[in-house]
Amino acid sequence: MNKQKPRIPSGTQCLNCGSSISAQFCPECGQKNKDYRLTFKDLFSDFLEELLDVDSRVLRSLRLLFTSPGFLTSEYVKGRRVSYLPPVRLYLVASVLFFLSLTLSTLVPDVQNNEFFKELSETGDIDNALESALESKQKSLSNDGTISANSGLVPVDPDSSQSGMTVSFGEGQYDVNQSDFLSTFSDNFAKMMFLLLPVAALQLKVLYWRRKKLYIEHLVFSLHVHAFIFSILILTVVLDHKFTMWLVIFASLIYLFLAMKNFYAQSYSKTTSKMILLLISYGLTILLVMTLTLVVTAVGLVMGNPG
Repeated sequence: MNKQKPRIPSGTQCLNCGSSISAQFCPECGQKNKDYRLTFKDLFSDFLEELLDVDSRVLRSLRLLFTSPGFLTSEYVKGRRVSYLPPVRLYLVASVLFFLSLTLSTLVPDVQNNEFFKELSETGDIDNALESALESKQKSLSNDGTISANSGLVPVDPDSSQSGMTVSFGEGQYDVNQSDFLSTFSDNFAKMMFLLLPVAALQLKVLYWRRKKLYIEHLVFSLHVHAFIFSILILTVVLDHKFTMWLVIFASLIYLFLAMKNFYAQSYSKTTSKMILLLISYGLTILLVMTLTLVVTAVGLVMGNPG
């Protein structure tokens, strides 16, 4: 098979950036030095090359994220970055997948009560089956009483024609669609969590101020740890069980301890004490942010639906 060879004549210029090159790749932009006359063969080979390269980086990064706590942070700080996904992209992928699954869980009918499949088998109408299942889920959430009246959010009578939730401010009450509230809260909390990353990095900077690490190094560490936590939190959505939640909490604590131990390279006792201080300070911060997000979400929906 006659493969196209890169042309490497002396004094040639890169077709992408115009820099002088005499090797297989441009030293400035990295583009391959070859004849770029368009053919279907070249287009398909470029596609496969990029696809396989991206997949290898994703798989390698995910494998090391789960199996070697703190390793990706150390590699990034040392400048070894081409072989792995950037920390921000890794965090965004994990967080987006988690909050997307959380949002979908409020819309997809509950499989355990089989309302969707029961209605579908009886009527054969998927729209009616989905509507019936969602109504059943809203009623069950209202009857559970999981929304406290003290928080200003009270469930509407399931026998009424209301949308599923009432937001109370002072003497006023406003009807809010429950799915809209959960979806908006999820979106807002995702944004707030992203803003919390610098706070977590600052807390790590204070805890490890003698290690003489740059603030950005703590931020990268925070990105990787949050990426792992969001990734396994998806299990709590897929497997809706208390045991799953406790398993995720336990795994997150072990991961955080190992990541701090490996990256900051301190003794077990110092790592344990600093981890406890971090959990207390960051836990209080998350509690404050969740409360603020709850209020902002409720106010936003009320302002958007004054009736």
